Amino acid sequence: MIHRGEIVGKFVRKSGYSLVKLSDKLAISRNTLYNKFHNANLSYRFIQDVGRVLNYDFSLDFPEMPKEEFATGEKDNDLLRLEIKYSNLLEKHIKLLELLVKVANHSENHSLEQELNKLMEEGMQDNHNI
Repeated sequence: MIHRGEIVGKFVRKSGYSLVKLSDKLAISRNTLYNKFHNANLSYRFIQDVGRVLNYDFSLDFPEMPKEEFATGEKDNDLLRLEIKYSNLLEKHIKLLELLVKVANHSENHSLEQELNKLMEEGMQDNHNI
């Protein structure tokens, strides 16, 4: 018998998608997400929900899964992909700004440091609004 939770868990980990973000998108705790990956009879509904977040059709892995339940609109998938890209870019942007703050601190350029701190705060606020 196939272990649905293991298959989904392996795919999620290989995808590189953050487990924290995935649990947030699914509105469950990270511990619950880990527990789901240990469930051999993971529900198709949950598998489909994970697929929607990751933009992946798990019916390729589970041909017995009812196809009519896997309904995602192309527009929804495009928006989700853009949201993921935006979130990743924002995280990289914040890391870059943090590095620039360190450089500004080292060179004692306080005006640059203040500008960078302001940009980081704005970026973090944007990241929390996702």
